Amino acid sequence: MIRQLEAFLAALQFLTRIRLSKMGTTTSFQDSIAYFPLVGLILGLILAGAGQVLSSLVPVPARAGFILFLGIFLSGGLHLDGFIDTMDGLLSGRERERVLEIMKDSRVGAHGVTAVITLLLLKFSLLFSLLSLSPGRLWLAGLPLSPFLLLMPILARWAIVPAQTCFPYARREGLGSLFGAGQGRKALIPATFFTIILTWLALGYKGLILMALIALAAWRWCMHIKRILGGLTGDTYGALAEITEVLVLVAGLFWPWLGV
Repeated sequence: MIRQLEAFLAALQFLTRIRLSKMGTTTSFQDSIAYFPLVGLILGLILAGAGQVLSSLVPVPARAGFILFLGIFLSGGLHLDGFIDTMDGLLSGRERERVLEIMKDSRVGAHGVTAVITLLLLKFSLLFSLLSLSPGRLWLAGLPLSPFLLLMPILARWAIVPAQTCFPYARREGLGSLFGAGQGRKALIPATFFTIILTWLALGYKGLILMALIALAAWRWCMHIKRILGGLTGDTYGALAEITEVLVLVAGLFWPWLGV
C-alpha cells in the first residue's frame, strides 16, 4: 500500500505543480505510470469545476482563456514544452540525429514558436466553442460538469501510458530510462481499466468509442515518431498529450451534432 501511495504521489508530482511529498525513487516512478489517468482525473475535476463556477461570473471568452491558463499552470507547461521541442525537431526536416539534437536544445526555434501559437489559438477557440454550445453535463457532487473538460486531461495522460510502455525510447538516457520505456506493460492494464470506467461514467458507451479513437490516434502518432526517430522521447510524450487534448475538444464540439 505504501509503495502504491508513493507511486501515485510520484505521478502527481511529475505531471503537475502539486507537491505533497519529496520525489520518489526510480521504482516508484516506474510504478507511477499506472496512476497517470488518476492524476488526469484530478486535473479534469479542477478544470470542469472551474468552468462551472465561472459560468455565472464571467463571459465565455474569459472562461475559455482562464481554463486554458489553468491547465497550463497546473501541469507546469510540461507537455507544452515537449510539444514545442517536438515540433522544432520534426519540422526541421533534418536527419534523425540532428532532429534529436534540436529537440534536446533548450533554445526555441521558429518552428516551435509557430506551432505553439497555433496550438494555443486552436485550443482557445475549441474551448470557446465548447463552452458556448454547452453540450451534455455530468452531474457530480451536485455540480453540472462538462464531461469533455473532465475527460480531456484523463485521456491525454492515459495516451502517454501505452506510448511509454509499448514503444522503445529513442535515446540511451533521459525520461525513458526513468520510467522504463518499452517495459512495465503491466501498468497499462490498470491505467486502461480505470480510464474505461471514467469514460463510461462520463459519456456511456459513446465515451468508449471516443477512447478507442484516441487510442488509434495515439498509436498512429507513436508509429510515425518511431519511424522517424527509431523510438519515442519525453518531448514526444508531451506532444502526444497536447494533441490528445485537442482531439477531445474537437469531439466535444461535434458531439451535439451527432445526436448525443
